[in-house]
Amino acid sequence: MRELITLLFVISVFVSCKNQPENGFADKVIKNANVYTLSWSNPSLEGKPASDAPFINNKWQFDAHAIAIKNNLIQFVGTDKEVEKYIGESTIIIDAKKAVIIPGLIESHGHLQELGEKKEAINLENLTKQQIIDLIVKRANNTPKGEWIIASGWDEAVFANDYPNMDALSKQTPNNPIVLIGLRGFGAMGNKLAFEKAGITKKTKATDGGEILKDKKGNFKYILLNSAKNLLLDKVPKKTLAQQTRIMEYGFNELLKLGFTTTHHAGVAESHMEVYEDLLKKNKLSMRVHAFIAARMYNIDLVNKWLEKGPTTDDSSFLQVRNFKAYYDGSLGSRGANFLEDYADKKNHTGVGGKAYGFHEDMIVKALDAGFQLAIHAIGDKANRDVLDLYANYFKANPKSKELRHRIEHVQIVHPDDFSRFNKLNLIASMEPAHAVEDMPWAIDRVGEKRALGAYAWRTLRNNKTTVIFNSDFTGSDPSFFYGMHSAITKKKRAEERQWFPEQAFTKEESLRAYTIWAAYAAKQEKLTGTIEKGKWADLTFIDVDILNASPKEILEGIVLKTMINGKVKYSLK
Repeated sequence: MRELITLLFVISVFVSCKNQPENGFADKVIKNANVYTLSWSNPSLEGKPASDAPFINNKWQFDAHAIAIKNNLIQFVGTDKEVEKYIGESTIIIDAKKAVIIPGLIESHGHLQELGEKKEAINLENLTKQQIIDLIVKRANNTPKGEWIIASGWDEAVFANDYPNMDALSKQTPNNPIVLIGLRGFGAMGNKLAFEKAGITKKTKATDGGEILKDKKGNFKYILLNSAKNLLLDKVPKKTLAQQTRIMEYGFNELLKLGFTTTHHAGVAESHMEVYEDLLKKNKLSMRVHAFIAARMYNIDLVNKWLEKGPTTDDSSFLQVRNFKAYYDGSLGSRGANFLEDYADKKNHTGVGGKAYGFHEDMIVKALDAGFQLAIHAIGDKANRDVLDLYANYFKANPKSKELRHRIEHVQIVHPDDFSRFNKLNLIASMEPAHAVEDMPWAIDRVGEKRALGAYAWRTLRNNKTTVIFNSDFTGSDPSFFYGMHSAITKKKRAEERQWFPEQAFTKEESLRAYTIWAAYAAKQEKLTGTIEKGKWADLTFIDVDILNASPKEILEGIVLKTMINGKVKYSLK
């Protein structure tokens, strides 16, 4: 009898081992899902789906329905029936309830701290000049004497021709320093007391392309544009580590709600890095972060620290420091973008760029020499050409650097002669779909119809074999993936029918790739993330809309249901 029991035990163990997958049972299995893996080939340059794409009779088909996850990686992708063999006694099963699952979304250009700062500041978005003044005066009347009042959200482009009367505001708010931060990060307004606290006098000179606005008599308008804004912002009382952490964790939570699994923070200062490094040390980073060091003189200590350390090398770390963010010119709205010819609405003015804007080429070359990937802000056609020239000249002497897939941020307006140069230099075009609609019609006022043909030209760049990635430059624009995708495929504003240069629109597949696998490629992580395939990180975004077949309206109304990073659910819609 004992021999029989032993034999049965051996048989059961043998059968169990035989049925167990080669690399063991899954930690988690997701079933009953509708999955777009994006593991098929790229579409043509015109946007036509590849021959191996799950696109049949002009309709996209889900190419999987189940995912197995083990040790933070995707173990298997296939059908509900096929995944059964990966389910063991301790496997956690997630019923997706027919949710659409796409590769984890990547926000490839944003400013994490601004989400929290905006939340804690007074919101000025969409207010008129008088409404701004009335709101701030009301707040000042209910704020203790001497306490700083911070507000944000006024649009530098909207007010470029007619700013609020900050002198009038100053007379009504004598007891509180007031700072009003621009929506797009290119301007700041303050009252008289704030200027005094910051030590800004009539003798103060703006550097690095900044501008201190004054009237004809030389009196302050209390408005600072471009880098001059830092004369005021740098004097705002600094936050403690706990305060800065609270602000940035709010940003993480907002991005997780929007389905993002990775964020590229463009323009990291010491106060931001301190939070990232502290959270990393405590194993509390909520999502993957690529910290782009701000290549500015005010940030020189952090710049030098990382020039000495060199780029991070551990791909598995949630904090990557492999990039420097540089700024070649100003914004289009405030007429700081640098052009080859005059602005259409301001004669004898071409904007400001290069050294005059605080672009320190020696710093940039040191970063390139140290092996960092560069991400250089360029808006105007001259700025884009100059940055292309910089890369081209550096690659002549340092051809290996070309393999790093350096970036140009915004690529807003490009001269027709320069589109082909991006691919030849192996550059990434990092662009914002929302800007292409939000900036209309005033962008045409700035540059005229002819130059506008080279604006927000995603299709032209793709036709020239350039990798295009999409982001929002938040908080300059709504970071919602659904809003960005709607802008990309329609070239329309939310509630308008007019299309702005529809010939530049992307297809739904191209737009999805620009937020996933192409963004992963830009970070040289396409073998680790960006598609849903065996061996890649289990970074997944669950949504309620069939993103490749849905109408633009359905996409705009889409909802994120879950965000998963490393196989762990970081956000779930209640």
